Amino acid sequence: MKYLILLVVFSFLNVNAQSNEEKIFTDEIAAYGLQFKMPPGYKSTKVKKNPNLQYSFAIVNADQTMEVRYSIFPLAKMVAEYEKSKSDPNVVMVNPNNLYTSTMVTNGLNMTGGKKMVDIVDFPKEAVRKEFNADYGGVALVEFDCEFGKGYKIGQFVLLHKDNVADVLITFMSNDQSTHSDLMDIAFHALTF
Repeated sequence: MKYLILLVVFSFLNVNAQSNEEKIFTDEIAAYGLQFKMPPGYKSTKVKKNPNLQYSFAIVNADQTMEVRYSIFPLAKMVAEYEKSKSDPNVVMVNPNNLYTSTMVTNGLNMTGGKKMVDIVDFPKEAVRKEFNADYGGVALVEFDCEFGKGYKIGQFVLLHKDNVADVLITFMSNDQSTHSDLMDIAFHALTF
């Protein structure tokens, strides 16, 4: 009986901690106009520290065949520095709104252990605006060879960019190429601007 009570208490604390992580994440992303809706059959899971790609929130489906990790890169500070640099002839800066492709390529190289460049497929602009309220969207497939991907064979990056606001990198992770797309589809629109 004592063990049953401990199990119930632990389960309650675990569920409470997971819902707290989701609340912290939704509060964090609200500052960037992002909204998150937990997809059916998913729950939050622990964020794992790694040297390849930092992320602030992750979810996993019930049978743990798909994990989704969310990385948010705010742009407001860089945009302000860029605007300021335009008045100084000694400073040359790239517009932060043009860095999203390099973000995706760099992270793709990190995921493959530097062994393979990613092929980015752009989403149609109108679809990205309608479905995500973003200014750009693209996708790239990777085979993991890094600590970030430990436990998974394949990953698919979806990058969403909103001018002057943020870049969002969503990593869909699984082990089975034949079911990857179907699993990915369930959580595909969970995060939008």
